[in-house]
Amino acid sequence: MKAETKGGKTLIDSILELIDLCTIYVRQQVKSVVDQGIAMPIRSAGRKAALFMLAFTLFSLASIFVAVGLFLALASLIGYVLAYLAIGAVLIIAGLMIWQQSKHSKG
Repeated sequence: MKAETKGGKTLIDSILELIDLCTIYVRQQVKSVVDQGIAMPIRSAGRKAALFMLAFTLFSLASIFVAVGLFLALASLIGYVLAYLAIGAVLIIAGLMIWQQSKHSKG
């Protein structure tokens, strides 16, 4: 003789149903914790990083256009050859200053 519960189910069926319900509940709770604790912060950090990269790209493009404009203005004043020489000299001097600074900061 099988032991039956009020709904006409056996005790084993009720235990299996309880295990299924507990499994579903635990999965929902884990999903909720993962979504709120991990996925949402990563998603917002990803959006911030994407916007930062977009802004950096736009600033880089803008600085290139400004540099080209300034070069053309300088070239129209002193000529292209002297403009290239002047900009090259400034870049060499800046590189030497940075290199000198890095030598002093090591030791």
